Amino acid sequence: MISKSLRTIFAACVATAMATAPAFAEEAAPAEDTTRVMGVSMEAEVTAIDYKTREVSLRGPQGNIVTMTAGDHIARLEDIAVGDSIVTTYIASLEGELRAPTEEELANPWVEMDGGAKAPEAADPGAIVGRVIRAVCTLEGMNRLLGTITVKDPRGKYHVIGDVEPEKMEGVVLGATLVLVYTEAMAVTLEKKPAAE
Repeated sequence: MISKSLRTIFAACVATAMATAPAFAEEAAPAEDTTRVMGVSMEAEVTAIDYKTREVSLRGPQGNIVTMTAGDHIARLEDIAVGDSIVTTYIASLEGELRAPTEEELANPWVEMDGGAKAPEAADPGAIVGRVIRAVCTLEGMNRLLGTITVKDPRGKYHVIGDVEPEKMEGVVLGATLVLVYTEAMAVTLEKKPAAE
């Protein structure tokens, strides 16, 4: 369970990210809702921790162990110990418009804003990070059978987007311009387990 203070920070970050996304869009609203939202929450147990290297090993719900390095946003790493439970909540959204970019979008085809916050000292250790990316992309591929499209971002990187309805591909040609807004936020909290009796 996310602590009340971190839940407030998380909600504020998601709300800010979602409110910022329309600022990247053209003034005219799209004809239909093109936003996709996904969220997932997962609990993992700390199985090993090296405070010098900041490496933390976590056992996931299916027993798999993953070792990761705790970033600087985890300020109170010393409060985490083997046996503690970490809860991660991740939310992402993607909105796209098939249209010509505005002059501002052409001048700045890749815009990224990010931010974060740490849990207050009185709360359980935790942190939240979020970012919003607006990118002017080119449609490089479509697969109506699999329901996927491939886009190339302004940095030259390719991305496959799935679960696209075939009817949305009707009349669309390769090389078309898409303006995509991607928003994501992730919260990590430490939940102390009650002492075993």
